[in-house]
Amino acid sequence: MSDYSTIETRSLALLLLFFFYFSWKLWVFFKHFGKRSLLRRNRTLKKLKRLSWDDFELLCMELFEKKGWEVSGNEKKGADGGVDIWMQKKRWGKKTSAIVQCKRYGDALVTIKVIREMYGLMHEHDVDLAYIVTSNRFTKECYKFIKDKNMILIDGEKLLQMIKSVL
Repeated sequence: MSDYSTIETRSLALLLLFFFYFSWKLWVFFKHFGKRSLLRRNRTLKKLKRLSWDDFELLCMELFEKKGWEVSGNEKKGADGGVDIWMQKKRWGKKTSAIVQCKRYGDALVTIKVIREMYGLMHEHDVDLAYIVTSNRFTKECYKFIKDKNMILIDGEKLLQMIKSVL
């Protein structure tokens, strides 16, 4: 076994130092890349429709946070009982609560069934507002049903407008 000279030892130490520094910089880069805003990366309907259902929910959470809501996602994995996002907002001493259902659809329209279910959940959970957000559109029946109710429908076009308003 040969003895390493001082120069070889220092060279090896320097090489290891550069390796660890490069690895750390690479990790920081990919960590930052992964945390990039979903809102910034998805500013077209085509991109919104390509998101996975859970990324669509995260995008909606990020959007409502930027709109001033305190947001928490549904902790359950799997069937969530119709509520994807729980929200609260304090304004002028008054507390407002809301629930959100996120529907990332490619071509299908959101039907009245979803809206009626959310209306029931709104009363079951005693919240002030219910939002239904989709990447596509709602049927005409949906708009008729929510008249004079504390329900807000956000279709793909309106969602894009909201995203642009917070960026």
